[in-house]
Amino acid sequence: MAVSSLSYARVGPVHFQPLEWELAPIAEFVSGRLLNAGCGYRDIGPLLRRFGANEVANMDIETNIPGAILGSLDAMPFPENDFDTVLCNAVLEHVGSADAVMKELFRVLRPNGHAIVAIPFLQPYHKSPRDFRRYTVEGMESLGLDHGFEIVAIKPVHTIAQTLGWILWEHLLERNTVLGQRIFWPLIWAATRYMCRSDQKLIGTANTFQAIYRKPNVAL
Repeated sequence: MAVSSLSYARVGPVHFQPLEWELAPIAEFVSGRLLNAGCGYRDIGPLLRRFGANEVANMDIETNIPGAILGSLDAMPFPENDFDTVLCNAVLEHVGSADAVMKELFRVLRPNGHAIVAIPFLQPYHKSPRDFRRYTVEGMESLGLDHGFEIVAIKPVHTIAQTLGWILWEHLLERNTVLGQRIFWPLIWAATRYMCRSDQKLIGTANTFQAIYRKPNVAL
């Protein structure tokens, strides 16, 4: 895919890599009927279908995606074992109870299905509408195991440029340092725009962790 066709989200001068890049490492785990739990306002169904999904259901507490289900992720209106894949990307830091949502993700996922869950580790506070938590690698492992999942992989997401650029920008805003904002805007803009592909070597300073969990085949 040509770079010019990609969409970069931005907060001030801080670029976020396109979802096509961010989600590429988990493409091999996408299949069948997929739930995008916490879909937000962007319909990424076409991307998920390219990865391997043949059906995509969207759900969030607030969204304008046509056909999406409105409601809380801790009480989803789906039967047990309804999905082959569940995606919950950059959502669990914003819910009141991560445990309640994880319990629901496990319930609606079919045995041998994959849950892909991304939660930040080094990000500034950002409410949407609230912001509750951060997770390390060990935290991501524990979160999955505590709710009955097997751990397939845990991958770092984003780069040190994106991490430091976003933290610095939020610091400048919070301090209301207008001169600093003017000085650092072009540096943050360039660094996060041209050094934004996920660095798979980062662990101790990763921005976010992307966990791939598998629901055991409990019938065996």
